[in-house]
Amino acid sequence: MLKEFLARHRFATFSVVTLAFSWTCWLLVLPGIQADLFKSSPGTLALFFAGAYGPSLCAIVLSAYFDGMEGIRQLFRPRLGKLAALRWSMLAMLAGPLVYAAALALFSAMGGTPGAANHGLWAWVPVIVLVSLFLGPLAEELGWRGYALRQFDLDREFGKANVLLALVWAAWHAPLFWAATGTAISGMPVTATSIALFTVAVLGSTWLYAWAYQRSNGSVLVAIMLHLSLNSSGTVSNWLFPDLPAAQKPLLYGAYVAAIWLLAGLVWAVLRLRARRAG
Repeated sequence: MLKEFLARHRFATFSVVTLAFSWTCWLLVLPGIQADLFKSSPGTLALFFAGAYGPSLCAIVLSAYFDGMEGIRQLFRPRLGKLAALRWSMLAMLAGPLVYAAALALFSAMGGTPGAANHGLWAWVPVIVLVSLFLGPLAEELGWRGYALRQFDLDREFGKANVLLALVWAAWHAPLFWAATGTAISGMPVTATSIALFTVAVLGSTWLYAWAYQRSNGSVLVAIMLHLSLNSSGTVSNWLFPDLPAAQKPLLYGAYVAAIWLLAGLVWAVLRLRARRAG
């Protein structure tokens, strides 16, 4: 009876299990998380990464629980041919640099001063991208897009799916707001404004992920590449301007949120234009 009830509410079940698992891991080590993550103790790192991988781990466990090996095969099944996967992956990897270039332009237009650029960073970009793959995309996307988003009929429930998933995704990050690292606003003052900005950013990002996921026939690979593009571009942007005053970081983050929604709006406008021409 319990299994049947949970099976009828798979999105809610996934959300509760994932939040409980990740929050427990993080709350146990929150004070020990260092700004330079890898300077944290081994025990802290183990629980930090266990929590970070909560969405993907819970997706695997719940897929097996509800549907056995077939559920796991569905989770990992390729949804695109090799050429289509390559095209979509390249498109996804362009999103991050575009968003952060727009954010920096908006930041400068609003009077922000990022400071001198550390051009020696460029040689390390491939390393940053590789490390970033394991610090978010692989840890989360089997869960958020591969499992949770699949519980909705996106043709009929696109808006509902995005709002619900965005709220869960934003809430999932909540303990890390008070950590030295872990989210885009970790280390900044935790205020109603910063939390609201983060939630708005997640809403915009979720729309882009869902659009790419739907258009790519439910490809988790494309979601992983989009997540990788945004995360690694954010790291490059932060490290490129090491002298950025702490007082200006909220302004830069606000510019990033605006850039996310500008990209989402541009995609929406292009889709509307194509639909009108087709009609």
